[in-house]
Amino acid sequence: RARKLIFCGYDAESAPASSIAHDADPEEVATVFKPRPAITNPDAQCYVSLDPKCVAYRKLQRDLISTYREKDPDINQKIRQYQRRILIENGLIHNNTSDVDEWRLVGLAHRTYRRIWLNIDDAIALCDRKFRRHKIVCISIDVEEATSPEEQLLMHRSLHAFIGVHGAQLTQGVLLPKHGYILEFLPWVPFYLWGSWVATTHVPTPLGVIFQKTHLNHVGYPLGRESVPLCSDVDKSDEERTRLCLMNETSGVLEKFRWADRDFNVPLQTIEDFVSEFLLKENNPITCDDMQKRAERKNFVMYNAFCKQNATQRMFISKQYYRKKDDRRTKNVHERGGTPMPRGNALD
Repeated sequence: RARKLIFCGYDAESAPASSIAHDADPEEVATVFKPRPAITNPDAQCYVSLDPKCVAYRKLQRDLISTYREKDPDINQKIRQYQRRILIENGLIHNNTSDVDEWRLVGLAHRTYRRIWLNIDDAIALCDRKFRRHKIVCISIDVEEATSPEEQLLMHRSLHAFIGVHGAQLTQGVLLPKHGYILEFLPWVPFYLWGSWVATTHVPTPLGVIFQKTHLNHVGYPLGRESVPLCSDVDKSDEERTRLCLMNETSGVLEKFRWADRDFNVPLQTIEDFVSEFLLKENNPITCDDMQKRAERKNFVMYNAFCKQNATQRMFISKQYYRKKDDRRTKNVHERGGTPMPRGNALD
């Protein structure tokens, strides 16, 4: 439990127990957990410096899974039963003897408030229409519907890919099986809006730090102006009128426009491109170069690729393919020295 707290953005510090409970032994020392401003761990060399030797989150991921396995030796069987139930509920198999291994489950992260995926039903419908014949099924994933930590584990460990907008719900991606994919939609953050660090492509997002050097594939996709369901009556080509409308505090638009509170739409073509390029078995990328090329041609960012250097090798490695920073872009007014400065919880 303590490791989970540290993972979720808390520091562990020692303090006199009497500072917490008045009746405690004056000599007793207690462990106090204090929240950090972001989900990063300076002690594990996974902070802003992005030390390439950092493997702390990979070790933590392994530890979380091994702890569950020790607690419940039947966990793998429960995962298969969970997958089978999902497939039966979707009418894809009809009995308990059908093979579930031929199917791939793609979870679309659903939230009931703040950053609601407005066209998630359309995305699932497109996925069903295009890919069910390839044994790929898209489902809605809502952790708020889970009744226990075990169900959250089963919910995510059953997936082959997990898709959602930048935020804390995607941290559950660490529970995906080896070789799983996380697609992180990067909120549209124009130069006049605070929060550009949630959409960086030349370095990992705060979420990317968690998946760096793991056995997972982390892909990003920058959303554009069309993802924002606000000021739709303003000509999008008129950038100044758009800015004035979106940043209007009097009308209440600004409160809805801030990336942490904004609902969003996703271009459906992106879902099709992601599944086609990375999840179809016949197109399944093997080498690191292949994964990078597939990402680039569809405007994805390959934050972390778990791949082979060449097709003849047996060993997989973790590689990162960030974009070159575009120095021509208008500098965000909230950045210091060109570096985005996160405040509050980076993965709220």
